[in-house]
Amino acid sequence: MNLFIKILGGCIIASSFLSCSNQEEQNTKATSFPNKDSELAILMRDVVENTEKVKNQIVNGEEIDFFMEFEKLHTAIPTDPDVRNDGRFTSFADSYIFTVKELINSEEDKTSLYNNMIQACVSCHEQICPGPVKRIKKLRIK
Repeated sequence: MNLFIKILGGCIIASSFLSCSNQEEQNTKATSFPNKDSELAILMRDVVENTEKVKNQIVNGEEIDFFMEFEKLHTAIPTDPDVRNDGRFTSFADSYIFTVKELINSEEDKTSLYNNMIQACVSCHEQICPGPVKRIKKLRIK
């Protein structure tokens, strides 16, 4: 019986160590993005995913397919609640949405219109949230 209690105790201690290390791993994954998980941060990650898809479609001569609702830029809650206070964000969002619609509705020169859309992203991020500018510039079609 004594041996059984020692083994059981050892298993309990080992499982607590494993659960703690698993929690640390989960916390590390959750903080891999500097802006955590605000609605706007998640939307921006979706924008990048969608933009990469559209870039590949244009490069491959395929029909472009946007899968997101860009109007959510106006309603998604940002990490920093003050980001919308001066109206600049709304102007940049409007400019971006305009370039997306222009790209969607055009039958010609998709590459140029796509790169205009990327420039709208860069312009906003240079003024409001400069961290991802380098990554955004890599989305351009050369």
